[in-house]
Amino acid sequence: MRVAQSLKHVLHHYLFSLRGRLLLGVVVIWTLLSMTLLAFGWQSGTLLVEESNRVHLRYEAELIRNDITHEIEQRLEVLERLAGLYPDASPGMLARGNHDPLLALFEGLILVDAENIVVDDWPTLEGRRGQDIGYRSYARFMRNVQRPHVSEPFVGAVSGKPMVMMLVPRHTEQGRYTGFVGGLVEIARSELFEGFQRLRLGDEGHVVIATASGRLLYHPDQRQDLPTLEDVARDPWLDLARDGWQGEASGNLLGSSAGLTAYRQIWPADWILGLYLPLDQVYTPLANVMERITWRGWWVLGLLLPMMAAVIWLTLRPLTRLAQQLKELSQGHRRSLQIATRLSELRNVIDVFNEVEHGRLKAMEDLQQRKAFLKGILAASPQGMFVTDTQGNLTFVNQALRQLLGITPPVHLPTWAQRIHEEDRKPVVAAWQASLLRHQDVARQFRYYGEHGELYWLDVHATAIRVDGEIIGQVGVVRDITQRQHEDALRRWEAEHDPLTGLLNRRGFERRLEEAFAAWKKAGTQSALLMFDLDHFKAINDAGGHALGDSMLREVAAAMSAETRSSDHAARQGGDEFAILLPGCEFSQAMRIAESLRARIAAKGLEHNGRTWKVTASIGVSNFQWSDQSVDDVVRRADAASYAVKSRGRNSVVNA
Repeated sequence: MRVAQSLKHVLHHYLFSLRGRLLLGVVVIWTLLSMTLLAFGWQSGTLLVEESNRVHLRYEAELIRNDITHEIEQRLEVLERLAGLYPDASPGMLARGNHDPLLALFEGLILVDAENIVVDDWPTLEGRRGQDIGYRSYARFMRNVQRPHVSEPFVGAVSGKPMVMMLVPRHTEQGRYTGFVGGLVEIARSELFEGFQRLRLGDEGHVVIATASGRLLYHPDQRQDLPTLEDVARDPWLDLARDGWQGEASGNLLGSSAGLTAYRQIWPADWILGLYLPLDQVYTPLANVMERITWRGWWVLGLLLPMMAAVIWLTLRPLTRLAQQLKELSQGHRRSLQIATRLSELRNVIDVFNEVEHGRLKAMEDLQQRKAFLKGILAASPQGMFVTDTQGNLTFVNQALRQLLGITPPVHLPTWAQRIHEEDRKPVVAAWQASLLRHQDVARQFRYYGEHGELYWLDVHATAIRVDGEIIGQVGVVRDITQRQHEDALRRWEAEHDPLTGLLNRRGFERRLEEAFAAWKKAGTQSALLMFDLDHFKAINDAGGHALGDSMLREVAAAMSAETRSSDHAARQGGDEFAILLPGCEFSQAMRIAESLRARIAAKGLEHNGRTWKVTASIGVSNFQWSDQSVDDVVRRADAASYAVKSRGRNSVVNA
């Protein structure tokens, strides 16, 4: 009857789990299929969208470049006609001409003679006539080259406004250079740039115009001064465009976000036209479509789940009848299982049920005999031995283990686990439970408190006990390895510590520095590094010998211990070279600690042969930076700062 009840419980649990897993499998398969299709659609869509936007960007760039080129050439042609009208210049000539229509193209006109003196201007601005502009680069260019030219942006000496000048040389009929006529284009007001304030490529796309030398002429967010491209842009394609390249690429926009860019050369003015289209804007329509498709997929899944649940329930209905008949069998209302089913596996369960019950009784008798034999063997062992049941509860310990740990069975798993050291308890219990569940051997070394609170290091090996293929528990051996652990710990300490000062040696310090650097790269946990050596230490060794030098090194180590926290790592790296790693320490706090340490070392002194000997420290301070590729970069900065202190007179703190 008990077998029938147990089998019924197992089958009922399996029935529930199987249905749940099948239904979960439907959800998982549907989800994976949907995600695969969405990922493929997204990949294909992004390629298509990006290519179409590249074509659009190329078209816009050509259109805008041609428009600006036309505007510049139109202005230069107007200036060339004016230059033909005024081969010689005199005050008032421009005012006498009818040039009002040119105000749509220029904010002003000037006539400059061959000596770069402003002879006439229109509209007249006080202080402009008679001004020597020979210091301007465009005036020198015009005098030396004598061909149409568009100047670099500059701030007007009289108007004080950012502007560019378009210049055309003037010649007499004999070809003698008599100066130039210039058209002033005010960057903030000119119609040449005004149209771009309204020109947008979508919501975030925009246009930028700059000179090949890197001076910014137009940017939608900044037009009141003359910044350079380096102030607003970090794009390698822009550097190529400044060298004459033009085309389309993917890169970083002026706000450091990813996007599509197009560059064109405006050759008449030696300007660069840049168009920028953020990828967020490019992909937004595609993202909206994919979101709608995703929601529809989940709605379809919601409709399919009830139907799949019904199919699974019908498929597993014979198992439900089996559970019901097992219940009747356990209550004595039925003597055999009779279920009409085509499932061969279920038919096999029914056929062997009676054979299982007969075999169980015989197996129990054999099991009792083997348990008695096993306990006899374990009791005679000089090493600690134990036996557990299938739940991990101690059912037997031999005399050796009882004397070692003071354990008397039966002891439940939670009870004896409480005597495991708190740092080892969780992983040990987890490993033990996993071995019981999976019927695997377990081998662990951990700390365990004895009967009177003494702490032992135990080496435990346990293996499953099988009887006719059935797991009935575990048998294990326990060895006391406390002395060996203490010896290993001492060897590990000596391998990473300086025997004279008790501080970390170079090897131990480098390991902790690597660990701190890994934490910085992974989680951004900041740390600071102090490196220094002692000033005037050689004189102490020369005068007082190594005994006095060793005493001074121990004094310095004591000062380091007094200034650092328990979580900090102080080290003697060799000779009179020292270092301190301050995990989780801000740079400003590290500087205060370094200054306090410097003062403490300087205040210490040793008496020897009637003389007081002192040393000082030249301390370099550094911290981790995102540009660091390895700890060598941090150490190199701190070391360089320490040498900088030496060159400045020692006994000081310098940050790197």
